[in-house]
Parts: sequence; C-alpha cells; structure tokens
Amino acid sequence: TPEQEGKALDVEATIEAVTDHLNDQWEHDDFAVELQTKKEKPKITEEDLSTIQDELGSFWTDAGGGERWQNLKNGVDKLNGKILMPGETLSVGQTTGPFTPENGYVEAGAYENGQVVSDYGGGICQVSTTLYNAVIYAELEVVERSPHSMTVAYVKPSRDAAIAGDYLDFKFRNSYDTPIYIYGEINDSNQLRFIIYGKETRPKNRTVEYESETISTEPYGTVYKENTELAAGTTEVTGSPHDGVEAQLWKIVYEDGQEVSREVFNTSHYEKSDQVIEVGTASASGGVLTALQSAIASQDADKVNAAVSQAASAGSEEQAPDQTQE
Repeated sequence: TPEQEGKALDVEATIEAVTDHLNDQWEHDDFAVELQTKKEKPKITEEDLSTIQDELGSFWTDAGGGERWQNLKNGVDKLNGKILMPGETLSVGQTTGPFTPENGYVEAGAYENGQVVSDYGGGICQVSTTLYNAVIYAELEVVERSPHSMTVAYVKPSRDAAIAGDYLDFKFRNSYDTPIYIYGEINDSNQLRFIIYGKETRPKNRTVEYESETISTEPYGTVYKENTELAAGTTEVTGSPHDGVEAQLWKIVYEDGQEVSREVFNTSHYEKSDQVIEVGTASASGGVLTALQSAIASQDADKVNAAVSQAASAGSEEQAPDQTQE
C-alpha cells in the first residue's frame, strides 16, 4: 500500500502566530489564528515493505482447548501483523499484556511456585514459545529469553520462552537490513502458528535445525502434609508433579544436507515439583491423631498408609450402630 504524507501541529509556530496577532492586531474582540502545521513523513514506505517476500522461519504448536484457547487466540492476535524495521526490538510481554480481563484475557492454568494455579492470561507462554521457535529458525537476534520454572508439554526442554509479570519476557531484534513481518494465527487444524516473512539473504544450500538435549533429570518425590479439614482416614493428591531437568538446545547448521557446525544455543534449568498427598486428621483424637501426625512427620509411605488405615477403621467403628442381644 503506498505511503501517505501526514500533517502534524507545529506547536512553536502556532504560539508565535498567536503572539504576533496579540501584539500587532488585537483590538479586544474575537479573532481567529490559523494553526500552523508541518509535514510528517511516514516511517515505513511502500519501498521498504516491497522487500518482504520470503518466509524466514516458522513454527507451530497444538492450541488445545478450554479457557487457555481464548488466551492463546488473544495473544496471537496482538502479535499478528507486527512489522519490525531493521534494528527494532519487540517485547512479547509488552505487546500482549497486560494480562487482565479488560485486555481480553480469562483465567486459565499457569505456573506459580512449582504449582499449577489459575491466573489471567494462563497459556500466554505457549504464544511466546511458539514465536520463539519461529524467531530462531529465522535466525533473528534473541535479546531476552527465559525457561519456565518447570517443563512444559507443548515443546521439548530448552525450546520454551516464559512470560511472567514484569520480570520474565521474550524479546528479539530484527537483525536483518530489511523489515520483517510477523504473521500469527490459530488455523482450522487448531495449530497455533507463527511465520516470519522478510528478505532471504542466507545461502540457498544452508539450513538450520535445533535439537533439545536433556543433560540430567531429578525425579520428583512425594510429600505428605496434614490437612486438618480433611476427614481422618482419607487422603487427597494435590499439586502438579514434574521431574527436575537440566537441558540445552543445540543449533546445527547444514550445507547441502551435510552438518557443518553444531553449537549450544541455550541452556535451561527446570525445578522439580513434588507430588503432594494431603492426609486428613479432622475429628481424629487420642492415639489415632498421634499416629497420623507421627507418620506424616516421618514422610514414610508405609507408615502413612498404616496410620490412614487405622484412622479409617476407627472411624468405621465409631459410626457403627449399637447392637444389643435379646
């Protein structure tokens, strides 16, 4: 689309015109002074955008469903159509936020302190992660990227890019000499997809690939906690168990299908999140309560199970009707 020149108010020239009128012509009645304007050149021209003709990088993930889907769609729509001129940086957090109902977001699952909680904008990290992978295939400059606190299901370790408040963001810079255009959508196949377009300057016989490697794994454990509101003799599994993972992402360059280089592109640490089993102690007393609390303190599964069975049996006996023999 051809660019158009605009007009902007020239504040200083207008003040000068008003001042001159007051000093030279004012006769204490109504008067009018024409506002002074200046031409405003467009920042982006048709010629600039004419270089956008090639796909530089793309990536997709499964958008799933539920409340998260609305947040994914909202985030994608806010990024779709963005143009970055050479040297410009885009902040995904600032572009998609704030994560509030007023900005189109709903409550959905999000990570917080090693647990899955419900929060406005839950799922926005899948948007930033999908775009991150398109960005690295386009080989744009990654300015800021952080892994999640725990591993995510929609990409392999070290391929994610977390967004959290004002302290975790994904930012990237257009390191090409020509503009780039970001296309985002959730298509008919329910794929959350980003494509980055621009002018391809890389050799045609050269391709890049990224390979996730898990260096080490720390299995999650089981933690027993007392729940004074849960009936004695019962348990409840809570939390979202995840193994701890140390990972890295390899960038591999091929020429004519042959590997010519391999280097570590990023490293990531993901905390483990233990499975939590809450043990009920409500209405328990005496030896039953002591046994339950002692078993919980030991964090021994066999002792906890034995104490829970004892509490359940005691509860059944207390609830059984009195029987008399005639």
